[in-house]
Amino acid sequence: MNSIRQIININQKELEQNVSDLGSWHYEYRDTSYIYIGQIPYELKEEDIIVIFSQFGVPTHIKLIKDKETGKSKGFCYMKYEDSRLCVLAIDNLNGVKVFDKILKVDHVYFKVKENELEDDLLIDYGVAANAEIEGEEKKLLEYKETTETAEDTKESKKDEFKDPMDEFEKFEKIDEFKDPMDEFKDPMDEYINKDDRKRQKHRHSKHKKRKEV
Repeated sequence: MNSIRQIININQKELEQNVSDLGSWHYEYRDTSYIYIGQIPYELKEEDIIVIFSQFGVPTHIKLIKDKETGKSKGFCYMKYEDSRLCVLAIDNLNGVKVFDKILKVDHVYFKVKENELEDDLLIDYGVAANAEIEGEEKKLLEYKETTETAEDTKESKKDEFKDPMDEFEKFEKIDEFKDPMDEFKDPMDEYINKDDRKRQKHRHSKHKKRKEV
């Protein structure tokens, strides 16, 4: 969690100080297009992760680390973009974001495949991913479910077909880590001064009203 906050704080400082691209901490990783994604909810598959991270560019490779025995996700992966500059966008926008009950950690990484692997093995086949989604939809259609659907319900279901895929992640939110730094230096008497001003204005208004009546 500390590393997540550290990245958020560094990005915030660079934003406030208007640091150039060459002076940014991201510049050190300009020669790698891989990012590390940690604290991924276990129920998310590669396709789900691709949907989330494709908001900031086209991912080309992904390696979701899984348990050798069970085949279940260990909650972290490595993803490659077609351009290293897209990594910066993904890190700045998705590090510290909450997906379901997990807060994502997104960072630069120098990733290398194992000796018995090829990088091409990690290539994302968008055709297969699309077919998997279609098959999933067909399976749902084949399942019989007794319903009392009305015409209005049918209209709503048709609208659902055009929903943003990110709507699935309802608990997708950014951690609010930042408060106005000037809040600490606010004069505690400001509140009372403002109250006195309002009372005076009210008193003047009532006097003016009485004069009109006379």
